[in-house]
Amino acid sequence: MRLLTIVPVILKHMLRSGLLFLIALHASAVSLPLCTQGAAASLPCELRFDLQSGDLAASASPYKDELLNVEFRSPRATTYLMHAFSDDGRSLRVRFTPPEPGAWTYHVSSAVRRYDNQETAFNVADFAGPGLVYVANLRHWRTTNKKPHLWLGVSLALNLDQAALESWLDARKSDGFTHVRCTLLTGQPFTSALEPDPAYFKELDDRLLAASTRGFVLDLVLADQAMVGSPAFHAREKLDPLVRYLCARYAGLNVTWQGVERFEDVPGARPLLKDLGSLLQKYDGFQHARSTDARVSSSPLLRDGWMTFLIEASPHPSFAAVEHQFTAQPEIHIITTTDPEAFRHELWTATTNGEYPSVSADSLKNEANLKAIRTWVKVVSDTRHWELEPYFDLDGARAVGLDEVEYLAYAQTPGIVEITLPKHKYNPLWVNPITGEEVPLKDYKGEVFSRPTPDNAHDWILQVPREGRKENMLQHYYFESQDPPIQEVETDPAKAPFEITEPPGDQINSRIPTPFKVNLTRKNRSTRNMQYVWWGEVVAGGEGPRVLGLGSNGNFTVPPRWVTSGATLNLRVQALNANGKAYEINKVYRLTP
Repeated sequence: MRLLTIVPVILKHMLRSGLLFLIALHASAVSLPLCTQGAAASLPCELRFDLQSGDLAASASPYKDELLNVEFRSPRATTYLMHAFSDDGRSLRVRFTPPEPGAWTYHVSSAVRRYDNQETAFNVADFAGPGLVYVANLRHWRTTNKKPHLWLGVSLALNLDQAALESWLDARKSDGFTHVRCTLLTGQPFTSALEPDPAYFKELDDRLLAASTRGFVLDLVLADQAMVGSPAFHAREKLDPLVRYLCARYAGLNVTWQGVERFEDVPGARPLLKDLGSLLQKYDGFQHARSTDARVSSSPLLRDGWMTFLIEASPHPSFAAVEHQFTAQPEIHIITTTDPEAFRHELWTATTNGEYPSVSADSLKNEANLKAIRTWVKVVSDTRHWELEPYFDLDGARAVGLDEVEYLAYAQTPGIVEITLPKHKYNPLWVNPITGEEVPLKDYKGEVFSRPTPDNAHDWILQVPREGRKENMLQHYYFESQDPPIQEVETDPAKAPFEITEPPGDQINSRIPTPFKVNLTRKNRSTRNMQYVWWGEVVAGGEGPRVLGLGSNGNFTVPPRWVTSGATLNLRVQALNANGKAYEINKVYRLTP
């Protein structure tokens, strides 16, 4: 689904409506219009409340105290509670993105008596923007207007000056990116009193609002690892005003929350993120999607109940392939490699594992990777990507598909690709992922499609759609045509086609690398390709599980902080066979120091 470049449409609307919307095309600040004078559906606006002498008690703090909230009421009677923030102590500001046009009202609750209990009506102009992003179809995304959303993210290039950054954003919009990713708290965002530094956040706003006003969704990592170790994160009473401030400043925009940088490497990250998650739920009036950045995967935190999607960063495709069958949330795959071949492989294996990609800014410095992204956008936007799920009835490739509608396969290694299909007429074609060149094939009607890749020089994409069926579905199905699949995991060891043979016994010497190994107990067509993920957890430690290894054999090292007197390691092997059947086996070991 190729999205339209949004900025010219915004400007056209504002010229027609006589609205003033300041989008700086140089190093000056980007402003938002007043909600009462320039609001348009799907675009952010602000309310501003000036403070006068005597409005507040001498002990009141615009940062630590909740001084003003605004409840917005939509034409459909949906309400959104938004919180105010202050830059300078002389005014309070509330940001909001109206999800729909029409007659709105807002009601103010405030410690400032002259603002308290005010209610004002205002009109929101129509605008053809898609709106805010929400989880849909279990593992996919939609926008406020209930249309499918194609997530393609890129890290914000914060090392650029404002003019260069805005040019970079325009280029990324043209490439087809829909999200930009940024860390909110890094460097020195606080004053000596551990309150937000106005200068820091004004500069950050210039960059984030430049992206937001161009129609990008903002993927916001709350803090980097250094910031998580600072005094600002040491106690719940410090977190509460901090999260309220960040929500007041940014939850009124089109955002997703992405926790802290590489949470697995942060001691005590799990309880911290649980607190952050509950505070985001408390102060985010839109209840934007929530997860956390991860070195491997955020899925170990699902049990805490605050996350609504997953972030995964393993370059090994087998990890995400297995994890997808054990979870039921959308998953974003982070790509950081700059090598064109590795980048392309990771981009397409993530797609055929049922994930959506988000890439680093450094990756795009290589023109070959930009070409690969443009090909990805062209191919995937032409599919019903919001319904595609991993498809296993094939050899020589990985694939996603929508039963009896279309199939998208990626052959990382050139050769013969064989895919078993329901018997219909299909319109197959090969696509070169390097150049985007298409190699159409004759229409095919049968059950086993088997063809060699056009050459053996590189990887290839195979599209097998029923174009007539797809066109017909667009007339009859608005969004979801089939129930999303849910895997029933087999946990009975007697029914699993493998067994754990190493580590042997019931204890592990934590001072040396530990061999791990499974043996197949049943060899047949379904076990011709097995993928394994090895998880370990010391329950008493409270950190949750961590990935220890991948594959049928290898070695893992027990993290030293897990090793305490009497500690036991729960070792869990999750596996996926060639037909997509998931298995899980658990074994307990005593750790010896």
